[in-house]
Amino acid sequence: MPQYDLRSRVRDAPVIGTTILTGSPTLVEALAATPFEVLCMDLEHSATTIEQLEQLVRAADVHRTPALVRVPEVGHYISRVLDAGAAGIIVPRIETAAQAAEVVERARYAPEGKRGSGPGRGAAYGASLASPDYSAVTNASVLVAIQIESAEGVEAADEILATPGLDAVIIGPGDLALSLGVRMGSDEHWAAIDRVLSSAAAHGVGTGAFCFTVPDAQRYLASGARVILSGGDLNWAVSGAMSEWHAIQSLSTEAETAGTR
Repeated sequence: MPQYDLRSRVRDAPVIGTTILTGSPTLVEALAATPFEVLCMDLEHSATTIEQLEQLVRAADVHRTPALVRVPEVGHYISRVLDAGAAGIIVPRIETAAQAAEVVERARYAPEGKRGSGPGRGAAYGASLASPDYSAVTNASVLVAIQIESAEGVEAADEILATPGLDAVIIGPGDLALSLGVRMGSDEHWAAIDRVLSSAAAHGVGTGAFCFTVPDAQRYLASGARVILSGGDLNWAVSGAMSEWHAIQSLSTEAETAGTR
């Protein structure tokens, strides 16, 4: 199994990735061949199952691109996606320090956590478990990230981000705006985001965000963000289709205009 050491990579420099919603191994393999440095498989907002996820991670491995998986919530999905070979996790909607501590506990082997050891794909179907340093190497390489994306999470950011073992906090700008009852990109929205980013810096936790525009990505990178997840397979399919449609429509309009002269 490839060892991506995503945890160290994020500490050293920004990692630019994109999001996978469609659950297509073919599309994942194609995108893994692009310059994007990580692919985020989204299990929170898609119908992707654990069985499908394993195929997506395998497709990303073809081009040695690490798979970062956003799980639906704190719970058993954390260990299952890591067993499938994910290089890291993102856990959404964290609002308390207790939730953050549970995330770390489920994602790390002892003595840092309580993750169970099993013969999944991530452990080369059990072959890697024979190595005496397997758990330590895995703990050192797997990225553990959470999302703060609610008013409650922002209020508790200092307590949450003081949790030992957290590598990064990823901003969910859309849900945060909904929770705050403000427009995304408004002064109130950015003030809440900056509060989280400042808290993360104080606790030595990396930062990142799901970005909808290039200017947003630029702003996060300027703040020192380490994980930028920009665009995604479904977004690009729709925007590409619409761009093609409008281009052909303009040709039709030009032809009709020329025909009336």
